[in-house]
Amino acid sequence: MAFALTLSAIRRHPFGVSLTFALATVTAGLLGVYAPLALATWLVTALACFELWYVLESVALRRLGGCRCPTAAELQRIEAVLGRTHLEVLVADRSDVTAIRGLRCFVVGRDLMDILEDRALSGFLAQAVGPLHTANFAGYLVVWLGNLPVLAAWWTTRLVGQLARLLALVVGTSLVLPLVVCRDGFLRWVGLIFTCVIVALCGSVLLSYGFAAAGAGLLLAWLLVPVVQAVLGWESRRIELLADRVTVETGLGPQLREAVDFLATLGSQPPESGLLSVLSLPTPSMAERERRIRRQLATPESID
Repeated sequence: MAFALTLSAIRRHPFGVSLTFALATVTAGLLGVYAPLALATWLVTALACFELWYVLESVALRRLGGCRCPTAAELQRIEAVLGRTHLEVLVADRSDVTAIRGLRCFVVGRDLMDILEDRALSGFLAQAVGPLHTANFAGYLVVWLGNLPVLAAWWTTRLVGQLARLLALVVGTSLVLPLVVCRDGFLRWVGLIFTCVIVALCGSVLLSYGFAAAGAGLLLAWLLVPVVQAVLGWESRRIELLADRVTVETGLGPQLREAVDFLATLGSQPPESGLLSVLSLPTPSMAERERRIRRQLATPESID
């Protein structure tokens, strides 16, 4: 299971994995580690993490994610519109949750079942339960595992940024006037200047003393992490649109469009906090999805 999931993750995130491959190779060279050994460690770690997540996902979602087992009536309705599934069905008592698939669990928002009728609910759940979403999440896990050294450097710069903001507060307090005139702007921009200066000095010192990996990480992490995030976000949105197309091709396009159109009217937003936010990956807006689905239903042969 873990090996097949890894292959699926690489297939769905080719650009993110390729970028991570290049960064991991360069990082291994800077650390003086044999590159094939570093790449093999990355692969083995990903396989182990998939197995561990599969085992712990249900318990973690129920204890830390605000999920619960469905009532008999809720489970009966979900199975009526979706059919029986090998996934463990959980219900989230949160207004910002619609439907999210993990590796072994399928989380459905309680409010989603309250606001959607069975026809629309069947199309939306059929799309959300598709295996493409599992491959999408697996791709995220594979990519960020390969970028752990870069992430560590990035979090270090974030910590430096917090210390620099405190330093800016001390300077502003001593000067008095900046905090009175424009407190937030002064702390933001002066803190950013202090952060750049401290990071540049620390990175240069590390490079001069021969710690090439640590120095380069501090100097470049602020750029590399957003680039990786942007690439993964673009691929994730493409996967979501592909899942919509697959649902349309199975004959549930009108039902899915009805659900997406209604959720777009409500201004549905993905969860931004808690464990469920980890499984809720970047997606196109509901309005964009509705336009794509309408176009697919009108001219299915012209969809790329």
